[in-house]
Amino acid sequence: MKFTSLTQRFAVWFTLVSLLPILVIGNSLLHTFEKEIKKSAIRNVSAIADKKFEQIDSYLQERLLDASLIRDASTTHEAIIGFSRIFKENGVNSDEYRQLDANYRENFKRFVEDAKYYDLFLISTEGTIIYSQTHEIDFATNLFTGPYRDTGLGKVTRYALDNLKSSISDFERYEPSRGAIAAFVATPIILDGETKGVLALQIYSQRVFTVLSNNVGLGDSGETVVARLEDDQTALVMAPLKYDPDAALKRKIPLNTPPSSEAMQNALNDQTGGALTVDYRGKEVVAAWRYLPRMKWGIVVQIDVEEAFASVSKVHFIGLVILILTLLAALLGAVLFHRRVVNPLKHLNQSAQEISTGNLHQRVAIEGWDEMRQLAKTFNLMVEQLNASDQERNKAEGNLVQLNLELEHRVAARTGDLQRANVALAIKEEEMRSVVEHMVDCVVTTNEIGTILSANPVMEKLFGYSHEEMIGQNISIIVPEPDRSKHIGYMENYCRTGHGQEYVGRAYLSGSHGIGLGREVEGVRKDGERIELYLAVSEYFVAGKRHFTGVMRDIREHVHIMNELRQARIEAEQASKAKSAFLAAMSHEIRTPMNGVIGMIDVLRQTSLSGYQMEMANLIRDSAYALLAIIEDILDFSKIEAGKLEIEKIPMPLASIIENACGMLAHLALSKKVELTLFIDPAIPENVLGDPLRLRQVLVNIINNAIKFSSKQEKQGKVSVRVLLTESNPDQVVVTFQVTDNGIGMDKETQEKLFKSFSQGDPSTTRRFGGTGLGLAISHHLAELMDAEITVQSEPQQGSTFIIQMPFKPLPAAAVADHKIEDLEGMNCLILGDNDGLSNDLAVYLKSAGAQVEQVTDLDRIDQFIQELAPGLWLVVIDAGQHVPLIKELRAAFNARAKKIKGATKTGPEAAQSSIEPRFVVIKRGRRRQARIEDIDIITLDGDVMYRQSLLRAMAIAAGKVEMNTETAPVVNLLKSGPEPVSRDEALRQGKLILVAEDNDINQKVIRQQLNLLGYAADIANDGREALKRLQSCNYALLLTDLHMPEMDGFELTQEIRSQDSTRKHMPIVALTANALKGEREHCLNAGMDDYLSKPVQLEDLRRILEQYLPGDKPAAAAQSVIPANVTVREMEIATVPVDVQVLEKFVGDDPAMIQEMLLDFRASAEKIATELHAAYQAGQFATAGLLAHKLKSSARSVGALALGELCAAMEQAGKKNDAAELAVLLPQFDVQLIECKAYLDMLCTQGGKNA
Repeated sequence: MKFTSLTQRFAVWFTLVSLLPILVIGNSLLHTFEKEIKKSAIRNVSAIADKKFEQIDSYLQERLLDASLIRDASTTHEAIIGFSRIFKENGVNSDEYRQLDANYRENFKRFVEDAKYYDLFLISTEGTIIYSQTHEIDFATNLFTGPYRDTGLGKVTRYALDNLKSSISDFERYEPSRGAIAAFVATPIILDGETKGVLALQIYSQRVFTVLSNNVGLGDSGETVVARLEDDQTALVMAPLKYDPDAALKRKIPLNTPPSSEAMQNALNDQTGGALTVDYRGKEVVAAWRYLPRMKWGIVVQIDVEEAFASVSKVHFIGLVILILTLLAALLGAVLFHRRVVNPLKHLNQSAQEISTGNLHQRVAIEGWDEMRQLAKTFNLMVEQLNASDQERNKAEGNLVQLNLELEHRVAARTGDLQRANVALAIKEEEMRSVVEHMVDCVVTTNEIGTILSANPVMEKLFGYSHEEMIGQNISIIVPEPDRSKHIGYMENYCRTGHGQEYVGRAYLSGSHGIGLGREVEGVRKDGERIELYLAVSEYFVAGKRHFTGVMRDIREHVHIMNELRQARIEAEQASKAKSAFLAAMSHEIRTPMNGVIGMIDVLRQTSLSGYQMEMANLIRDSAYALLAIIEDILDFSKIEAGKLEIEKIPMPLASIIENACGMLAHLALSKKVELTLFIDPAIPENVLGDPLRLRQVLVNIINNAIKFSSKQEKQGKVSVRVLLTESNPDQVVVTFQVTDNGIGMDKETQEKLFKSFSQGDPSTTRRFGGTGLGLAISHHLAELMDAEITVQSEPQQGSTFIIQMPFKPLPAAAVADHKIEDLEGMNCLILGDNDGLSNDLAVYLKSAGAQVEQVTDLDRIDQFIQELAPGLWLVVIDAGQHVPLIKELRAAFNARAKKIKGATKTGPEAAQSSIEPRFVVIKRGRRRQARIEDIDIITLDGDVMYRQSLLRAMAIAAGKVEMNTETAPVVNLLKSGPEPVSRDEALRQGKLILVAEDNDINQKVIRQQLNLLGYAADIANDGREALKRLQSCNYALLLTDLHMPEMDGFELTQEIRSQDSTRKHMPIVALTANALKGEREHCLNAGMDDYLSKPVQLEDLRRILEQYLPGDKPAAAAQSVIPANVTVREMEIATVPVDVQVLEKFVGDDPAMIQEMLLDFRASAEKIATELHAAYQAGQFATAGLLAHKLKSSARSVGALALGELCAAMEQAGKKNDAAELAVLLPQFDVQLIECKAYLDMLCTQGGKNA
């Protein structure tokens, strides 16, 4: 039909336009709803299938766990052994078997009833049922050869014995149980690696059938079909069906009749899914299928389509009603619209036709609704502007043609650019494809669920899959179990949440990684071989879809090498431990002869020796101690590697420990011409908890290294030791030790291996400076044990700074008179010196004692500064260093001030009140730490290793607060006379006879000589057994015993003696041992000994032990010491003398006559050598002068003229270099020092003769 009328067309199109969208949208919604209903039904059925799968699998897993639990019970172990023996020996009809059965039946009955099992079996290794809870006809039959060998019970029993694993049989009808459907769980019983039998449990089928017949969520028509594969064409139904209750183990489902068999066939083929299909009845159903691998069952959960899609029909009916109502409403709207709109449009059309004929005077009638009236007005306006518009249109057409040409040119140009870009992109894609295909690593891309999209050829080489086999498969095929089954779930979880704990398998090495990071994993090849891989996974998006790229590298060889390296490291550690044990043993063996060497040298040094002999003895002693120090380093190193080195925490005076460590090295620094300075922060607590021995060891080692590496260079060597309090609270203080030198320094590479054992920078360092390379390694480990940290800052040729941060627990300060800090409260002190010297440290020391301190670093303005000083007593501290102090200039400045004041005021009280009384304290460089008076107002103190107490004492002396007793007692009175040796009978009578148990001849001689030197008598026993015999026949006051002796060692000897303590007086026992390992002392004390001495035994240590444990007074001396009561020890130390006779006492013993004779000999010899030295210098024979200085050096040091000896050493070095200028400087100092020594010796010997 042809519509020519606007009304007709409008009515038709209006109806179509209004109804067509409704029809299209309604139909689309209907189809969408129908699809969603289908999907929802499938999802619902799939969820029920998953639930039933989980319930059945969990039930079967629990049965396996029950079997394992009852198998591992001790009752089961005892039962299988007992039943096996009784059954074999006596049979089931014996009284023994009935008694045994009665013993265990109740126990097994409780388990069977509680766990709801049908029966429990114990089966021997020969396959015989030796125990049954229900005693059915299968009892006492053999499952290998008997009538039930092919039943499920027989199969799982043989599997358990053959494979030593638990298993579960399929459900089948079991004849002994009256044909009931049952399954069996069997597990092997293994005791001490030997198979004793099998435990089997008979399961009811009803529990599984109950789960399968539960149709909750499946409506009225839903059911669950479970079947197993009987042959290639048939599946056997395992459980009752809703429409066939007797189907279990009877009904069969043919698998070659699709579509009715499609769902079950998919399930039995280990496929998971859901769809619309036809069931065994031929009805269309919504089905979901799963495969239960444990039982090899196919599970199909289904519901009839008619019931599942019942809501779709209702939706169809409702949609039709809505469509009819919509059509009626559209028709009504069309009629109304025609009246209001179409009629005015007709009139408009007629007027337009008139105008189209050229009648531009025609106008449209203005009528209708507002919009139509406006349309009429607009139409009339359009006619009026038609001519002008026509002209403008012609012009616009011309412009449009021009723009069109330009646009065509631009399109052509951009098309060419696009073609070139496409060519370049194609080349890049080809390059990228070539790179990926020829990479040595395997590259694979997957989508968000793990489906492989592409893979390079290495994939086939690495995993054995061809390209066609890989594409479209899930990436989990190269992931080994148990991670393969988790992979898809992980991918889904990651895509949903962006988080995950694993990715593409379990990490091969420790540590977990996520997307974007590489790690080592295990993969599996097509042939099942597991291989080690390095995997890096990245994530990217294409068109809004997530993709993954994995790069895998074969690292089997790398893993093999790492395993070999790990094994090599273990072997190296074992070798290191063996080496450490060897070093400890060797150090023990070496210390025994070293005891003889050092002990006899100490004894020899107490005899009358010539100067040359004494020098040789000292050289031997120093060499022996150097060797002992190396042994101690090796021993410490072995302790560290053996893990036996421990740290003590005992109260200790921290400042004294530091001063002692630096004092030990002061002489070394002076001999190497190295300036050694010390500063200890006064704020540091006096007493702390720590290990004084190990702290001193660390400090001595680091300071010794600093001195060593600062010597042998053109510039003046300097070492600064600064100890600062960096952190303080009531429970802990942190002390920083800084040891700075200006030595050779080191580069970064050397610093990295600085604390490694046997490492010393480079070989040239060892050749030049010596050393074992163990010191810093030991110090570093000791610092770590003390919770400290050692760091180093250094540059080549710029020196080094070692920093130790060490925590301590502060203790309350002890009020000890000998360590009283001088009080300088209210004293005025003026410090002169630059910032590079000791002036800042001196200021801190003085301020801590309460003094008012002023500092002047610019000496050019000292005169002006003195003019401005307040009147009164001023202690002027001059940090002179190596220079001559400006005493004269300072005195002149003070005199000028006094004259100025005197001229400005009258003589009298005003002038006295304005005057200044200066006292000078000069800090030089040297190692003497005692103050000495050089003039009436000058106190001199050496700054090298200057103790705080020494400085404050010197300041107090200068201020007149403390008097300095310069009277020196005669040599015979200053020396403690040596004890007279006593006979054995006299010692026995006094109750001081000592027994020594020692098997080494050298050590016997050493200890006997040391005891004689100390005034004691002793008996020697060659071993513990001989010592025990002597103890039974003589009363000894003390026992010194070696620990390792033949026949009976020291520990056994101590046990024997202590076992007799109840019948005799307790006798002190002191151990002598060369084993210095940590814990040896505690071992000795725990064994019953009273004390412990480490070899080589020092005289002072031996003296201390004997005085502690022997009764009565000390050994009688030849003459009593007559040191005046008013001369204190502290005053004697501070009263510096040119000759320290105590040095000579250590060499020749307490023999006053011998000491006086040697001093007189030295005086005469020194005068003669001095005359020859001057003559050689005047003759220009500087080398000869150096030899003469060397000759006098050793004798001066031997008698205690240490300052003179140091000057001789310096002159010796200058003579070797033929340095006339240096000799010219040193010779006057030598003359002054020699005059002081001669005067002092004259005074000593004169007073000594009078006292004699």
